[in-house]
Amino acid sequence: MKRLLIYVHFNRYNNLSEHVVYQIEKLKPLYDHIVFISNSELPEEKQIPILSLINDFIQRENKGFDFGAWRDGLQFIDFEKLKNFDSVTLMNDTCFGPLYDMEPYYEKYEKNQTDFWGMTNHRAYQESKTHYFAEHIQSYFKVFSRKVMESDTFKKFWLNIKDFENVQQVIDNYEIQSTTVFLEAGFKYETILDTKELDAKQLLHPDFSYYAPDVILNQKVPFIKVKAFQAQENAGVGKYMLDYIEEKTNYPINLITNHLYIIDYPDRRYLLSRKYLEEAPYKGINQKIAIHLHVFYPDLLRDFLEAFENFHFEYDLFLTTNTDEKENIIKNKLEEFNVSAKLIRTPNMGRDVMPFLALKDELRNYDIVGHFHTKRSLEAAFFAGESWRTELMAMLIAPADNIMRNFDMNNNLGIVIADVPSFFRFNKIVDPDNENKMIAPIMNDIWKRMNMKKKINFHDFNTFTMSYGTFFWAKVDVLEPLFNLEIMKKEVPEEPLPQNTILHAIERILIYLAWDKNLDFRISKTTENISPFVDVNTFNQRFAISAGQAEDIRLKYITILFLKRLKKFVIYRFGKLFGKS
Repeated sequence: MKRLLIYVHFNRYNNLSEHVVYQIEKLKPLYDHIVFISNSELPEEKQIPILSLINDFIQRENKGFDFGAWRDGLQFIDFEKLKNFDSVTLMNDTCFGPLYDMEPYYEKYEKNQTDFWGMTNHRAYQESKTHYFAEHIQSYFKVFSRKVMESDTFKKFWLNIKDFENVQQVIDNYEIQSTTVFLEAGFKYETILDTKELDAKQLLHPDFSYYAPDVILNQKVPFIKVKAFQAQENAGVGKYMLDYIEEKTNYPINLITNHLYIIDYPDRRYLLSRKYLEEAPYKGINQKIAIHLHVFYPDLLRDFLEAFENFHFEYDLFLTTNTDEKENIIKNKLEEFNVSAKLIRTPNMGRDVMPFLALKDELRNYDIVGHFHTKRSLEAAFFAGESWRTELMAMLIAPADNIMRNFDMNNNLGIVIADVPSFFRFNKIVDPDNENKMIAPIMNDIWKRMNMKKKINFHDFNTFTMSYGTFFWAKVDVLEPLFNLEIMKKEVPEEPLPQNTILHAIERILIYLAWDKNLDFRISKTTENISPFVDVNTFNQRFAISAGQAEDIRLKYITILFLKRLKKFVIYRFGKLFGKS
């Protein structure tokens, strides 16, 4: 059998994801000719991985979406020359796979002389009083036989495709009709998964490819839609979808996580479950490394210098502090440990963040920067500050050798942060309402001021995957937008620091800076052996309320009680008035 594939690609960041290259590699043996159409402006260097796998490459504007591209691809081949093929497969990159070998499916439908077939169908569905879905094959993978291709119906349908700018128009006029018109012409179709008779009572919408990924996977459909992972309805099962694919198929799971990391928000729950730092094989470190330590409490410097002694890589040390007295203590401590460091005086403003940014011109000369400070917490209990500092050091400083090896091994790694310190697991400090209403606007503002490429609205988040205490290791490229950010003096309040400031926003925005550059992040695992039952208990705890809140509640209660009694009195008096008891 002589087969043709016309494949449509689109990426809003003008990238060629690895899952697309893998897809074409695995499908290539099935086809005699492959036309690859990109609706994105792929630079020449990004076309290279695909060119050896295909016969023709077409780049076009994203007009008419997939159907406009398939129309152009069919015209490129020429409708007369289509008769040289036994089938044409129309496919797009909105799915991961193949999870299984596709050859048996082609053999089955060719043997049965099936007119046209696909992966999944959508049952007839009355979505609203004015919107009806007719039964149709979903368009991400559809195969037409020569019998259909030679028909006038086929040529007429494709030549009449218009470049709609609204995707719903494309669905209504083309995705649905690309089944209906051929059924009306007397052709018959089949799908690998026929959803018409499946139970859809539990689904918000009878689109199994989107709302029922468990059915897609359990029924061994060879492709799973990208949007199945992004659907809010599947948020709680994304982790298990990845586990299933990893355990039951040979599909490289990193192709899914890498692609979704770039096109979706970087810290979706199913992605976070796979972000722990791995143990990297020993090798020499080839990075130029700087460490910045802000020493506000010089009596804690010893702890850091002792920890730095265990590093097996070269680094330059930068220390900042704010008084003569502290400088003298630091110099004596450096001499005691025989450590060379550059000591810089900075104003007591902006805690550890502003002193760090003050060094930006020097830090730009390095590949990787570690940022730490002698953390204490005056606002909370003594144990809060102590636990934060010691746990953050255990997660980011003690395993620094392995962190550096990970940077060396993974060019795509942009930043490493610590896991959630235990204090935040026992105490519900980070309030989602505050994060969303107070911190998110500041993050949106500085994102815009830094001229970031990707669109993000931090109001979409209730909490952030953040660098607690602003402890981190990062590539300098990730930090460059922050170095270029012009922070006004009025934006940095004096001590005691309020709860919501630009400093808190910076603490929360770092992994998103890496994401904007398509660089990944990793979490250094906590050394605390604490049961997740603690997190559940903390998450569901009832807060003790303040005196002011208690007074508000008391007044509301008194008001409600008064109104209830007034209501009873009115009913009673009117009853007496009209002779009713």
